[in-house]
Amino acid sequence: MRPAREAFPMGARNHASEQGFTLIELMITVVIFSVISLAAFSVLSTSQQTAVMNDQTVQLQRNVRLAMDLLARDIRMTGYGNPAAGSLAGCANQLNATDQAVGADTGPDSISVMTVDQQIGTLAAQAPLPPATSTTTINVSGLSAGSVNVNDVITLEGAFTATVNAIAGSVLTLSQTIQNPVAFPASTPVLRLTCVTYTVTGSGVTPPFQLLRNGAAIVDGIESIQLAYALDANGDGQIDDQAGGVANTVDCLDFVPNNGPCINGATSYPAGTGTVTTLPVSVNSTPTSVRQVRITVVGRAIPPAAVNVANNTWKDPTFTGGSAITAEDQVIASSPGIRRRALTRIVTLRDASQS
Repeated sequence: MRPAREAFPMGARNHASEQGFTLIELMITVVIFSVISLAAFSVLSTSQQTAVMNDQTVQLQRNVRLAMDLLARDIRMTGYGNPAAGSLAGCANQLNATDQAVGADTGPDSISVMTVDQQIGTLAAQAPLPPATSTTTINVSGLSAGSVNVNDVITLEGAFTATVNAIAGSVLTLSQTIQNPVAFPASTPVLRLTCVTYTVTGSGVTPPFQLLRNGAAIVDGIESIQLAYALDANGDGQIDDQAGGVANTVDCLDFVPNNGPCINGATSYPAGTGTVTTLPVSVNSTPTSVRQVRITVVGRAIPPAAVNVANNTWKDPTFTGGSAITAEDQVIASSPGIRRRALTRIVTLRDASQS
């Protein structure tokens, strides 16, 4: 006889023959899952920090370039039209430079210049209009209300400059006479001149580290501007040699003040090689002796949430590198957590009176 089989109710299972996970296997699975999750979170966190850092760096570089473009545009047109000393409110002379300190600077420089503001229109007809041989009035096409006021200074192609004495519709009465053989054809641009002052708000001001144009903030995250000037004081058409520089050669030490370090090609000059620590009188004169300006803009990364923090002590805890900057005769010490960028450009003045 065959042995009798163990009987089970229909639908029932033999649970004793099934195998599941042991406690150790479950613990190992949890550990592996935790390690993978932590690794994924770490990668995600690092990627996010990198994206934020890259965004701040891009914004920093954008701010520095924008500040440089604005400074360069106005400084390039310094003295255009050869306006008289004191003719524009805020500017005693065509160029008014302020070095932050005699010797090594501890803060940003500032500058005020007589420059082009905007085009207000064009001549509607030749001036003077024959048979007249002279005129003190011009008819301006495209002149909009409020674009020019009495006592404003205008220029025609930089060759004729005058103060506006009266306005009647589109006709301006000028303080100077346009006299034959000088004549300006119809469609000649009419430009308004202005005085522009650039400064930087430093620490201690809320909000700090902004580039100001006539007192209005135009670029955030600008820590300093430094300016050095190449001169032609004797009017011979050549950049003057300065103490400490190479004779009869235009080099980086011919920009004053020149007591800071500079690089000329493959040659590096340490601070103190140049000995000019103050600006010559001819810089702040009308016309100015300045022919070129070396501009250095220093920016620092500041996120939007920290822009209005007093003294702006914000630092990026994920950035441990240093960021020391030497700009002309100012040395900005390295500080962990602060990301900086600097840009330098040489601008040649386009002053019609110097051509």
